Amino acid sequence: MGSLRVSSNAERADQNAEDDRAVLPSVAVPKGGGAVRGIGEKLSVAAATGTVALSVPVATSPGRGDVAPSLRLAYDSGAGNGPFGFGWNVGVPSITRKTDKGLPRYRDGDESDVFVLTGSDDLVPLLDGTGARVFTDRTVHTVAYRVHSYRPRIEGSFSRIERWVALDTGISHWRTISRANVTALYGLDANSCVTDPDDPLRIFAYKLARTFDDKGNVATYEYAADDGTGVDATAAHEANRSDAARRTQRYLKRICYGNVQPYFADWSPTGDEPPLPTDWHLEVVFDYGDHAPDVPVPAPDRPWALRPDPFSAYRAAFEVRTYRRCARILQFHHFPAEDGVGANCLVRSLDLRYADQDAVPNAVDPVYTFLASATPCGYRREGAGYLRVAAPPLEFTYSTPHVQPDVLTLDGESFANLPEGFGGERFRWIDLDGEGLSGILSDVGGAWFYKRNLSAANRVPQPDGSVVTRPRFGPVEDVAALPSRTAVGNGQRLLDLSGDGRLDAVALAEPGAGFFERTAESTWAPFQRFASLPQVDWSEPNVRFVDLTGDGLADVLLTEDGVFTVWASLGAAGFDAAERAAVPSDEERGPRVVLADGTQTIFLADMTGDGLSDLVRVRDGELCYWPNLGYGRFGAKVTMDSAPHVGGEDVFDPKRVRLADVDGSGTADVVYVRGDGVDVWFNRSGNAFGDPARLAVFPSADAANDVQVVDLLGTGTACLVWSSSWPADAAAPLRYVDLMGGSKPHLLTSVRNNLGAETRVTYAPSTRFYVADREAGTPWITRLHFPVQVAERVETFDWIGRSRFVT
Repeated sequence: MGSLRVSSNAERADQNAEDDRAVLPSVAVPKGGGAVRGIGEKLSVAAATGTVALSVPVATSPGRGDVAPSLRLAYDSGAGNGPFGFGWNVGVPSITRKTDKGLPRYRDGDESDVFVLTGSDDLVPLLDGTGARVFTDRTVHTVAYRVHSYRPRIEGSFSRIERWVALDTGISHWRTISRANVTALYGLDANSCVTDPDDPLRIFAYKLARTFDDKGNVATYEYAADDGTGVDATAAHEANRSDAARRTQRYLKRICYGNVQPYFADWSPTGDEPPLPTDWHLEVVFDYGDHAPDVPVPAPDRPWALRPDPFSAYRAAFEVRTYRRCARILQFHHFPAEDGVGANCLVRSLDLRYADQDAVPNAVDPVYTFLASATPCGYRREGAGYLRVAAPPLEFTYSTPHVQPDVLTLDGESFANLPEGFGGERFRWIDLDGEGLSGILSDVGGAWFYKRNLSAANRVPQPDGSVVTRPRFGPVEDVAALPSRTAVGNGQRLLDLSGDGRLDAVALAEPGAGFFERTAESTWAPFQRFASLPQVDWSEPNVRFVDLTGDGLADVLLTEDGVFTVWASLGAAGFDAAERAAVPSDEERGPRVVLADGTQTIFLADMTGDGLSDLVRVRDGELCYWPNLGYGRFGAKVTMDSAPHVGGEDVFDPKRVRLADVDGSGTADVVYVRGDGVDVWFNRSGNAFGDPARLAVFPSADAANDVQVVDLLGTGTACLVWSSSWPADAAAPLRYVDLMGGSKPHLLTSVRNNLGAETRVTYAPSTRFYVADREAGTPWITRLHFPVQVAERVETFDWIGRSRFVT
C-alpha cells in the first residue's frame, strides 16, 4: 500500500477560527508529512486541578466549510465511566442540565435548572432592563415557539444561544449560531435527547443533531437507543427495570456530511421544512459490535455486544443506563462514479480494544471497562473485501486494585495523650476543618480535643527502596473557644452547613436552635440562629441527615410508613419547606422500609457510583437497594446478584456489616468483620458482587472495640481500622489494614505509541501537598475537603534516542 496522506480536521485548525466551529472543543494535532509518526496523541496536566488529560485525534476525511466533524478521544483522570471506558469520551458537544449544585427539577418556566454547553460555561438567561427574561414568540413551519435567549456566564465564543419551546407540546430544543454564521441544533428530536421515559418534557441532555452554514453545507448526527439485545432480563438486578428505562441512553451512531445537494434552512412561518439531503459523500460510523469485523457496511448487520460492566446513573432524577461500548470508529466514502471506491467504501478506522478482552478479570476484583489500545487502520478495496494496513497501536495502562492483607500499627507518638485509647463513643473519626483528612476528635471531661491527621505527607522508606505512606497524627489540640453547650441547647452535633467541608457546631432543638460556624482559622464564629427550622423530633431514629438534592449539603429525611418527608438544606438559613414523596405499596417499585426497622439492616450508601446515597437493605445472601432519584424519591428495587453470604459457623450479624468504597471507584463495597477475619466483596457497578477477598489475620471484633472503614491515610482509598479501649491493648490501641496498599486504582499510568515513545504518570493525593505546605508554614488559602489524585511526576521516554524527560 502506497504512502497515504491522511488529513484530520484538527490539522485544518489553522484555516478555521476555533470559536467559529459548531463543535466547540478542538485539538491542534502536530503537522506531519509522509514519514512514520505516532497517532498524534498529546498528554498534558491541568495546572489548576492537577488532573491528567490525554487527547487522541480521530482522523476523519475533510469536508466543506466549518460543519465537518472534528473528533477526538479525550481522557480525563477526573472523569467517570462511559461508552469509551473509564475517563474517556468523544468530543461531540451537547447541552445538559448541571447537577453538581443540585439535581434538576425540570421547572423550566422558573429557570430552576442551570444548562451547560460543552466547551462553554454555565448558560444564564438573557434579561432585560427590568430583570425579566428575554423571549420572542416565533412560528416556523406552522409550529409556534417561544424562544428564550441565553449567554455563557463567561463569554468567549460570542455565539447566539437560544432555547426553543413548542407552545403546543412544551417540548424544547436548542439552537446556536456562531459568529461565522454556522448553526447548530441540539435535541431536535427524541432520538437526540436523553429523556425521562415517564415524561417527555423532562429532557436531561440535548445532543448535537445538525450543523449547517449559509453556503449549503450540512452535517447530521444520528443516535441509537438501546433495544435490550443481549441483556439477561432474568438476572436479579434487571428484574424491575423496564424496557423504557433501558432505552434512555443515546449512543452516537453516525455522522453524515459532504452532502451532494446543497441544503439551505428555511425559517418561514408557513409551509413544510426543507428535506435533508439523502446522498452524502462522507460518513463516520460508530461500531458497538454491530458491524461485520472484516467487510463492514454503514448499516448495522448484527446484534450489538453487551459490555461486561453495564452501569446506571441517576443524577438526571431518572435512570440513565449504559449497556454498550464503542469498538471502532469507521470512516466511509460514497463516490459511486469513482473507480476503486464506489458507495460504502471503508477508508480508515480507529480500532478500540479494552483491557478485559486481553485478560479475563478474576472472580474477586471489580470489573470495569478500560480502554487498552487504539489502533489506526487504513483500507483499500480488493474485490469483495479490503486490504487492511494497521499502524502501531497506542497502548494504555492503568493502576489496578489489589487487596493487601498486612495488619499494621500506629506509632506511639500519634496516640499519645489520649486517656482511653481509641475505643468508645467519646472518639470520632472526623475532618473538623475540611482538610480532606480524618482526624481524631475526643470528648473528654466536657471539653473537645482534636488530633490532626498528618498521614498524607508521612512518607516512610522501606528496605526494598520503595516509599510508602504511614499514619501520623499531630499533638492533641484543645478545640479553640469550644461553643457552650448550654448556649446552643441539647442535641448538639457537627454538620457541614455550607458545603465547604468545615463542620459547624449545630443545635437543632429549641430553645436555642442555631449554630457556631467553623472558620478558616480553626475558630468558632459567633452564634447564629436559623431563619427556618422544621418541627421535627430530632431524637426520632427515622430521621437522618443525607444529601437528597445532590448539592453537597445535608438535608433532613424522615422515613415513615407510606411517605418520605424531606426538608432541603438552605445552608446557614436552615431548611426549606417540607416535600413529601409517596411510597408505593409494593416494595419492588419503591422502598417500603424505614431507617429504624428494628433489624439494623437498613443503610444509606452509594451503590451505583453516581454520588447519591441510595437506600440499602443487607441480609445474609441478599443485598438490595432503592436508587436515589432526589428530593425523597427512590426508584424501583435493584437486587444485586451474588450477594454476600456469610455461611459457615458464623451467624449473620448486621452490626458487623460495613458499606464503604474500598477501591475509590465510587461504588460502595461490602466489608464483613468475622470472628476470625474480614471478608471484602467488591461492588460490580451496582449489578453484582465478586467473590470475597479474605483477610485471614485481623484482630477480633467485640463490644469493647470498634472496626471502621476510614480513609486513614488521606489518599482517597479505604483502610480497615480496628481500635480498642481495653487496657490490655494499650500498647497498640489502633491497628489497620491499608486495603489498596496506598495507591489509587483506575488511573491512567502509562501511554506507549509503539514507535519508541512512552509516557509514565505518577499520582499523589492533593492532601500530601496540603500537609507539607501547612507544616512548612505556608498553608493553603483554599482547602479541598476531599483528596484529589493529581499528577506528581510525568516521565517521557524516547527508547530509540535513549533519552528521558521528567516533569
